[in-house]
Amino acid sequence: MTDRKISAKKCISAVVIFLLFHPASSWSLPREVTLFPGSAQVSEIAKVKLLPHGTEQAKALIILPGQADPDSLVVRAANDPKTRIDDISWRQVSRPNDEKIASLMKQLEKLRETRKSLQATIRGLDTQIQFWQLQTKAKLKTMADVYNMSAAIGKNIQKAYQDKLSRETELEKLDKEIKKAQDDIDRAAGTKETAWEVTVILSGSRGPEATLTYTYSLAGCGWHPLYRLEAKPKDRQITFTWEAEIWQSSGQDWNNVSINLATLKPPSSVSPAELTPWIIKPRPQFRREGVRQKSLKSAAAADQMEAPAAAEAAFGAREVRQTSYSIWQVGKRNVPAGTKQKVKIAEEIWFAEFTYLARPSQSSQVFLRAKVNLPEPKDIPSGSSLYVVDGAILGKRSFALAGQEAVIFFGIDPLVTARTQLISKKSGEKTFLQDKQTYTWDWRTDIQNSRNAAVRVLVEEPNPQSRDEHISVTGKYEPEPAEKTPSSLTWDMDIPGGQKKSLFMTVRIEAPKNMDLDLGWRQ
Repeated sequence: MTDRKISAKKCISAVVIFLLFHPASSWSLPREVTLFPGSAQVSEIAKVKLLPHGTEQAKALIILPGQADPDSLVVRAANDPKTRIDDISWRQVSRPNDEKIASLMKQLEKLRETRKSLQATIRGLDTQIQFWQLQTKAKLKTMADVYNMSAAIGKNIQKAYQDKLSRETELEKLDKEIKKAQDDIDRAAGTKETAWEVTVILSGSRGPEATLTYTYSLAGCGWHPLYRLEAKPKDRQITFTWEAEIWQSSGQDWNNVSINLATLKPPSSVSPAELTPWIIKPRPQFRREGVRQKSLKSAAAADQMEAPAAAEAAFGAREVRQTSYSIWQVGKRNVPAGTKQKVKIAEEIWFAEFTYLARPSQSSQVFLRAKVNLPEPKDIPSGSSLYVVDGAILGKRSFALAGQEAVIFFGIDPLVTARTQLISKKSGEKTFLQDKQTYTWDWRTDIQNSRNAAVRVLVEEPNPQSRDEHISVTGKYEPEPAEKTPSSLTWDMDIPGGQKKSLFMTVRIEAPKNMDLDLGWRQ
């Protein structure tokens, strides 16, 4: 009997025992859930039975899923100002499964029994094959007996091998079904087979029951965004669609629950971290470099020992700085345990300025670029997006946006190209009076628009930069760049449909003859 089988039977039987000996326990359903990318904050409300606890106190029992973090539990008495929560404690108990999980476990057990039967059949076929293989060594009296035995051996071994291969194929399919069934159980109830029994001690309550509201953090839940960005250059707009894929594995189906989506889990610290000491002191000096490096590492380790909380404080401070996060309310939903579902968040039209970006010195490819300026800031977390241009799907890649402005690329347009050709390259010019080395390059770049309509193309090229006052760099351009920076040159060109435009670039470098020059990557 496998460990999984024993565990499943123990878990099912534990449910009966748990319900018999804990009749006052309450396992309620969430009324509101805030999903984070890898966890959730669950809010529940439950009417619980009060059991005597001493002379002036009472106690109530509530059950949390095994993936819950009991340290995050916050309990309040609802609508009863006289009732006070005096103490909370918890312990792990066997998880009470619902009918859905019990059905999945029964299905898994049936698949495993079928697998055992199939394995036994395969072993029997192996035995048959071995038997007929041994018959080849039998001593026979006549040639007729030899022919008959040979035919029988061939026929039976062939049949046994065919049956075995067929059964092995069935076994592979069965293994996949077993894995899927186990994954369904894990998705529905998580990998933990325990739950948390929480004991709440109250005072001031006069009735046999009390209404408690409580919140806690829950693992095994989450969501991730799914986007679609469809560019429509002729209309100068982008259609932005945002969906969220949500899931939970608490072991219970969430019915009619208010679902919120949050980009970032808020920090849980209740007190600030200690200040990190700022220590300034001389470093020990050693002649040998290897010893010096080892000493520096030892000194750094010593600094950490002097302030053991320093690293933790710095790490904690980085988390505390993430203080703002956005929440989207998607309304009430039914979220079954173990299944993923999509929820639509938004669909918007973004007006955009479309241009083409070319960097001819690197590639002849030209990229469609959209510049978006939104009327209000957006906080769109990183996720997978489908990119589309005029109905043509380009593929998937990540997308995120924070703020009002963004530049979005929609891939390569094969109908617009930018090709650079080296016209001439001269070097080594020297004169009698000026003992220098010189280099001169002449390039021509052709930007071709094979589309029917005019396009606007931004051409970017690197601006050669000198890192020494003795190195002179000059450039001549036709036409002149629309924008110059120390590192780049940009041309802004409108190209009619079916036409091309050219730009010319000449770069000259002068340096002392004996200087060892690094001419960079573009030579």
